Amino acid sequence: MTTLIRGWQVVTTSVLVVLSVISALLGLFRPGHYNDVPALLPTYFAQDLMMLAVGVPMLALGLWFTMRGSLRGRIVWLGSLAYMTYMWASIGLQVAFNQFFLGYVALFSLSLFTFVGGVVTTDAREIHDTLAGHITERVYGVFLLVIALGLAFLWLSEVVPATLTGSAPLLVAEVGPQAMISHFLDLSVVVPALAVSGIWVWQGRLWGYTLAGISLVFGAVLAPTLTLATFLLFTAGEVTVSLVVVVFTVLPAAIAATLAIRFVLAVPRGRHSRVADEVSEAV
Repeated sequence: MTTLIRGWQVVTTSVLVVLSVISALLGLFRPGHYNDVPALLPTYFAQDLMMLAVGVPMLALGLWFTMRGSLRGRIVWLGSLAYMTYMWASIGLQVAFNQFFLGYVALFSLSLFTFVGGVVTTDAREIHDTLAGHITERVYGVFLLVIALGLAFLWLSEVVPATLTGSAPLLVAEVGPQAMISHFLDLSVVVPALAVSGIWVWQGRLWGYTLAGISLVFGAVLAPTLTLATFLLFTAGEVTVSLVVVVFTVLPAAIAATLAIRFVLAVPRGRHSRVADEVSEAV
């Protein structure tokens, strides 16, 4: 059953919610929590703020409705877990060592394994059969492919010239080597995932609908963080952020949020299973 959530997934998601709140509060209110270059601090504060305002509430809501047997809730839960996995990988690798280092380790591990466990225990056939004919596959497929190609072009336009000339990208010169972590994660994981999701949902493949839903919710939850962080970097002037980067960040984020809402709402509200009776048996 799609909406059956395992007991251990409820526990790990709940711990993830609590630790995420603790990490964000430490980052926002603990003096000297971040020992990084000043140019990066606005992005860290933006991440912490949006984690509290968007990331944690979306994950908690997704968990709550998944536990109640909602298929919509499961898609939101998985997309929010994808967001958590990405964010805690990025933060854990980028932030200079501090006293919460082991907390970042726990957050990334919980996010990753709960996400993987949630995906492999999802009934892709039910999601496929529920959404087939209720969404325009080509619209979602084209959007995901365009975002994948655009993101690849955006980062490769910085990496390839630097590679050919043997020099460091401007962002590294301004911020330091940790500035390329987002490039690495996006090019190695996000771009291929978006491309595969786009192609598969366009073709109407079994797993295409599940992966497309996860990707869209991931993008929608990540959108406020990207928008706020880009705006702060652009206005601060300490890091060179071109207008192209600003537009490419804000516009796709808005579209992703809109499509994610439409995708989730396309799932009939009545699709649910006897999860309330089965959660206790799965613990």
